[in-house]
Amino acid sequence: MRLQKTIWALAFALAVCGTAVHAQDQNQGTQQTNPATPIQPINSGLGPGYGGKPVAAARGVSAAYDPQPGDPADVVPDTNTLAGAELFSVGSLGRAHDVFDPSLSVSTLGQTVPQYGAGAPATGGPMSLASTSVVNGSLDFDRTWSQYHLTTFFNGGDTFSSDPIIPHGPFGNVIVTQQIEWARWHLLLRDDFSAAPGAMFTNTGMGGPGLISQMSTMLSASLTGVGEAFIPNETIETGNVLRYRNAALGQAEYSLSRRSALTFSGSYGILHFNDAGYISSRMVNAQAGYDYQLDPSNSIAILGGYGKIDYTGTVSSTWDYMAALAYGRKVTGRLAFQVAAGPQQIHSMEGTGGFQLWLATANAALTYERRRSGYSLSFMRGLNAGAGVFLGAKSDTVTGTAHYQFTRFWTGTVHGGYALNDSLEPAGTSSAQFDNWFVGGNLGRRMGPHAEFNFNYGVQRQNNPAACPVANCGINGYQQSFGLTVNWHLRPAG
Repeated sequence: MRLQKTIWALAFALAVCGTAVHAQDQNQGTQQTNPATPIQPINSGLGPGYGGKPVAAARGVSAAYDPQPGDPADVVPDTNTLAGAELFSVGSLGRAHDVFDPSLSVSTLGQTVPQYGAGAPATGGPMSLASTSVVNGSLDFDRTWSQYHLTTFFNGGDTFSSDPIIPHGPFGNVIVTQQIEWARWHLLLRDDFSAAPGAMFTNTGMGGPGLISQMSTMLSASLTGVGEAFIPNETIETGNVLRYRNAALGQAEYSLSRRSALTFSGSYGILHFNDAGYISSRMVNAQAGYDYQLDPSNSIAILGGYGKIDYTGTVSSTWDYMAALAYGRKVTGRLAFQVAAGPQQIHSMEGTGGFQLWLATANAALTYERRRSGYSLSFMRGLNAGAGVFLGAKSDTVTGTAHYQFTRFWTGTVHGGYALNDSLEPAGTSSAQFDNWFVGGNLGRRMGPHAEFNFNYGVQRQNNPAACPVANCGINGYQQSFGLTVNWHLRPAG
């Protein structure tokens, strides 16, 4: 109840404060920025713009509410390294002033789920139709001064459903990043927090796969994604239970020369379930690596990492050691590609016994942008905390998205993903398995400079093992959602 009141208070504050800030921005719009600029870092050779001053009010190349597609010639280059926690991007469109953009959304959806009997959902048969409403507020904030760049993204609200089996209730997620440029150093502090009645992977309890496309587009307009190894895993659906996820990240990058850099990253993450019967966990990760730029577009890296997972209320723990080689390619405004692969040694300790496993780990991400369209794809294979269901798991996760601007006002987006999770077991022993996939899409139409409506559709399915290892493994079968969303932004498009 406290979380619900907090989220509604924040959404109300966005609407009340936004008008005053917007008026202030209009009064200051004609003022010139301070011509004094900080001394540029000594080494800026890991790509055009590497180590430079953070971009003021950067927006993604393809924000859903931009009136026209971005011109790649106007894009500020991405400066992330292969050995860092944040993924490569194609760059960002710079703005001449800072951003304060609150928004409100209201969604009316129909959702179908398998009918269920005494105690557990059915695996097939007739479907029941339920009505669901989602009301939420968002804030995109971006502020740059001197060598500092602060970015904040907030989204929170409530989900109301006529069917008790559908995850519903308050939800919220907040992402805050602070970047600091100082001579040869580039420092990053970041915190990702979310609270929801379902898994973030499929947007369960937040409108389902049909609304992921809208939110992922808004996130990519403001923030760079983080590698999945640094964030607690939520790729297994459970019953309707509120869970909290938080990942605090720190990173220091030091330029050795115009072509090379050392990067050190560390994170602390938690996944906590409000109800008994699920496995809460805490994780610590550390990673270090050396990047070398072959030419303005291509780079290679070598990296190593250590991770440890503890499971709340148990004496069990899991830790791992990883080494990998990586390759990356950037074409500003067009292409961002990276891939890393290598061996991972996993140790699992349960009580007085334990076992050891070897796994080939891999991570890859691709983003490709054209003037009217864009595509992205990511893949991760490795160890995770088990998503509240297992005491550690080996997982393969792939997600992808595509968008296309049909006209000045019509935009379409498709988003999908697949996750396969196997429980950690000694070699030669059978494991329990969950596989989960979703596809969602929407068609959006702008209505004036501030408003937009979207038609949404999403479908997802999870296949559970014969014996559920926790209190409730959620719906075993197809779920669909379809409906309409109306979005209002304080800041006009353009």
